[in-house]
Amino acid sequence: MNTPSQPDKPFTPQTGETQGVLPEDMETLMHVISHDLRAPIVTIQGFCQELTMACDRLKTLFEEEAMSDSIREHVNPLVMQDIPEAVRFIRAGADSVNTVTSGILRFIRLGQIDIQWERLDVNRLMMGIVSSLEFQLKQKGVVLHIGDLPDCMGDEVLVTQVFANLIDNGQKYLEPSRPGEITISGKMVDGWSAYAITDNGVGIPEEQHARIFQVFHRLSPRHGKGEGLGLAIVQRIIDRHQGKIEVESLPGKGTTFHVYFPRVIDVEEGEQHES
Repeated sequence: MNTPSQPDKPFTPQTGETQGVLPEDMETLMHVISHDLRAPIVTIQGFCQELTMACDRLKTLFEEEAMSDSIREHVNPLVMQDIPEAVRFIRAGADSVNTVTSGILRFIRLGQIDIQWERLDVNRLMMGIVSSLEFQLKQKGVVLHIGDLPDCMGDEVLVTQVFANLIDNGQKYLEPSRPGEITISGKMVDGWSAYAITDNGVGIPEEQHARIFQVFHRLSPRHGKGEGLGLAIVQRIIDRHQGKIEVESLPGKGTTFHVYFPRVIDVEEGEQHES
């Protein structure tokens, strides 16, 4: 495995002058996704609900009304199985498209959001993340080990999303032959707060290390649902913070994500961010 390297450039907070602006083609794409694509999806979902209610009414009538055995024999499979199954497939397809379009919008908007820089207590932040994921982790029997984590500078909502996505990614790709464990540690490295999120899951082949951060790339679709945007969003958020993320992994041995955020500096005393 390669030794992770810290960011090699000095940290300079982004100003509001360059944030909140999207190229014209991105604005157009957001409009198309928000309106031209999502509107028919909502329509399909709505009519799926209508068809489901209609099937329920037909089932009731079918059970209550007297009819010949011949008619009942032909109608029964349609009302009880064929139509409901078709509706389920239509709804699943519409939900899938809706999930992807929502993910694309989130990804694009990350370039539009102003970073709300503040000092972050990452230990407190992590407690909230673990609380929100507690049910999923317990259900899968995953044990979390969390060390004392250094503070960092960043946007609380976005930094929370980074850690939540990485922990969720770890619990998705467990190795079935052993109990799941996720370890989160941190340390100060020059002008950066360095965090390591380590799991003992299935691991990632070396040839896929770079591709896992690409939009829509999924290591293994059989490991749960998703639109394949989680790690792409993580990368984009870290880029917005001028930080860095690297992966160490071997198949069958687990994965470690190394994340760097700017460290906390006492700006009230006039100190500057260091490289």
